[in-house]
Amino acid sequence: MFRYLPWSREGLGLFLRLIVAVGLMEGVRSGFFAGLLPFYAPEYLGLGPAAFTLAFTFHHLADNLSKSLGGLLAERVGLGRVLSLAASAGLAVLLFMPNVQAPWQLWALALFWGLSVSTLYPGLMTLASRIAVPGREARALSFTLTLVMPWIGVGLVGVGQVAQRDPEGARLLLLLAQGGALLLLLSLLRLRIPLPQRRREAYPWGRLLYFLPAAFGQTFAPALVSLFVLRFGMERFGLEPLYLGGLLFLGGGVAALLLPLTGRLVDRRGYRLALVGGLFLLGLVMLRLGLTARLEEVVLLALLGGLGYSLFLPGWNGFLARNLPQENRAAVWGGLMTVEGFGVALGPAAGGILWQLLGIHAPFLAGSAVLLGLALFYALAFWRMRWS
Repeated sequence: MFRYLPWSREGLGLFLRLIVAVGLMEGVRSGFFAGLLPFYAPEYLGLGPAAFTLAFTFHHLADNLSKSLGGLLAERVGLGRVLSLAASAGLAVLLFMPNVQAPWQLWALALFWGLSVSTLYPGLMTLASRIAVPGREARALSFTLTLVMPWIGVGLVGVGQVAQRDPEGARLLLLLAQGGALLLLLSLLRLRIPLPQRRREAYPWGRLLYFLPAAFGQTFAPALVSLFVLRFGMERFGLEPLYLGGLLFLGGGVAALLLPLTGRLVDRRGYRLALVGGLFLLGLVMLRLGLTARLEEVVLLALLGGLGYSLFLPGWNGFLARNLPQENRAAVWGGLMTVEGFGVALGPAAGGILWQLLGIHAPFLAGSAVLLGLALFYALAFWRMRWS
């Protein structure tokens, strides 16, 4: 089995334990803000939608804007220590929440929690790249994200199902999950990100500018349509939310099934073709959706979208793994994640403006233009730069 895993055998047990802890923390976060607060805040705290949605905004602003510092702390202080502090912060928020009496108190808790978890992804991804088997970095990073991301949906759906019947019971469920994550992380308190063993040549820092377009565009393009994709499906194709969710599940399933193959392709043949091809396919899918796609085409578009994402994800991760600096890598990675966060934050507002001015199809066409523009940009950049 170890021959097919992208991580080195030494320390694999610790890393998988870390994945479970991070997954629990992410499930608790999504469950708290999207599953619990819509039911708990009005009934138990007397707070309306504006108060708890602003808490979500403040939390993610604090998280995204401090990711570079969080990555630096994860590498310098120790990943096990900073994540144990983050888990403790989340547990403290859940324990104190029943005492909230004003919106500003909820916002302060959300900001405090967001600052604490800014160490999470820069540290995790840097560790995954450092312990990867040489030549399997793209697969290691892609598999790491694939193992963590489902916990977000589990937390949202699971906690939401409980909260609509028993909000206080849902909070206790979150406390148990967060406590489990803290116990796991306390067992990893001495876990550190391995430092590079040998000094490398001076890094050309101007190269970091080439990462910024994809870091922003890969989140901005889907965020353009994220808040009204359900309404688009109903208006354009007459699809109920359940069926639309099935199509999204189909595309995601195709991406997950193809990821071992496309990740291996990237590790062996390079990231250029996968990155450009993935962006191009995703751009074409959004373009067709924004034009005149028929209902019978939607299944094919879901499959093509899954294929495109299965190419893009290892292509992007391979691009990062091969070209990010080794020194202070977690801090640099955190800076790129901040740029990705801006895409998530700005996309829905831009999509809403386009929808209001030009119609519900306009955000899909704009997202397509962003992705196809990125594909062209990187095709030209790779052709000219010819990085190793």
